[in-house]
Amino acid sequence: MTPDPDSTLDRPNLVYHEAQDRMALLPNYYGWIAARFARFLPRGTVLELGCGAGFVLRHYVDTVERVVAVDVNDALLERLGREYPRTTVEPRNVDLRGDWHEIADVKADAVIALDVLEHFDDDAAFVRKVKARLNAGGRAIVKVPAQSALYGPMDQASGHYRRYDDAPLRRLFEREGFTTLSVRPMNPAGAWGYKKKRVESTNYSKSISPGKLKVINALMPALAMLDHVPGLKGLSLVAVFERH
Repeated sequence: MTPDPDSTLDRPNLVYHEAQDRMALLPNYYGWIAARFARFLPRGTVLELGCGAGFVLRHYVDTVERVVAVDVNDALLERLGREYPRTTVEPRNVDLRGDWHEIADVKADAVIALDVLEHFDDDAAFVRKVKARLNAGGRAIVKVPAQSALYGPMDQASGHYRRYDDAPLRRLFEREGFTTLSVRPMNPAGAWGYKKKRVESTNYSKSISPGKLKVINALMPALAMLDHVPGLKGLSLVAVFERH
């Protein structure tokens, strides 16, 4: 069925698909994200929450035994189902605002939630749900927007309740029974650009033209090197926590 742009039911899906199509222009970005947590990723079962079109998944899927890929968008899940054998990647439609009963049977060695946590008002409740889906010793891997002082209209337009600083993010997980293994800033150059755009009432990716996204993608390997410069704050934090 072709979506009707005048339908209030179809408009969110059109916006979501547009964002996914634009972000597909940044394959180096997704490889960069995967590289930030690769050494912490266990070999066994991975539960990825909010997997989207699987842009990050494709960078780690060959290193694990099984991925349960969760999203609320059927079209994207169907695309993943066609791309990977079901024994390797199992797509499931789950509205993460609910009780997660659709994945009640899943016990994972790692839960990955990239740019997801900030979309939940009660982030502690979200962390408790993550913990319930992890085996003992399992790892929660998250990527969140960084620098609470940068929070503004662009975050609100993106559905973010907050941006995170290092210490509060650690406390959030440690209060729920996790040990912090790593919290690292990512993408200082992106943070510099974000400071200029954060007053705009639009999604960040939509504020950059497709042509500029392609240029940025080519620059990603060089930009990633800035993550290793001490003292620089990133646009994001990538963190790994281990369940007690």
